[in-house]
Amino acid sequence: MERALRSLLVQSLSVLTLCAVADFSAGSVLEGMKERFYVVPGLLTMVPPLVGLRGNIGCALGSRLGTALHLGVLRPKLSRSWELVGNALAAIFLSIVGSVTVAGISLAVRGSLGLSSRILDLLGIALISGTMAGVLITFLTIAVALLSFRRRWDPDNVTGPVMTTLGDIITVLCIYLVVLFWG
Repeated sequence: MERALRSLLVQSLSVLTLCAVADFSAGSVLEGMKERFYVVPGLLTMVPPLVGLRGNIGCALGSRLGTALHLGVLRPKLSRSWELVGNALAAIFLSIVGSVTVAGISLAVRGSLGLSSRILDLLGIALISGTMAGVLITFLTIAVALLSFRRRWDPDNVTGPVMTTLGDIITVLCIYLVVLFWG
């Protein structure tokens, strides 16, 4: 019992410490992005929900994969099983729909406040960056869940914090890249 508790504590603390340090890099990228917020009116209203959305979708996918691995429905290797492919496609679909929804809500809020926004700019940035981040996070979530299970770590203790952190970093970077090339 004591050994299992020690293992759980080591897993959790090491992962959470690594994630806390890594989250500072997402904040640094966001800080370097602040001049772009002035170029695209309304962008600032979309960044927090887009970032949060990716982490939530990655955590949910990680939990589903962890459960499937523990139940033996999913084997700890890459395969074209319905459990893996279906969950990955659902996560990517949620990322796309969620990104469009975030852009729509942002536009509605800005419009109700009498603030102008360029509809195509916000919708395009949300859709492209959300899809890019969604695809990357989906594949990383699968990798983290499978790798942690192979190493005999509980994927539920690892994928949640790791995907929340990676979701923040990847989404901020994707938004930054899209805005940078958006013009």
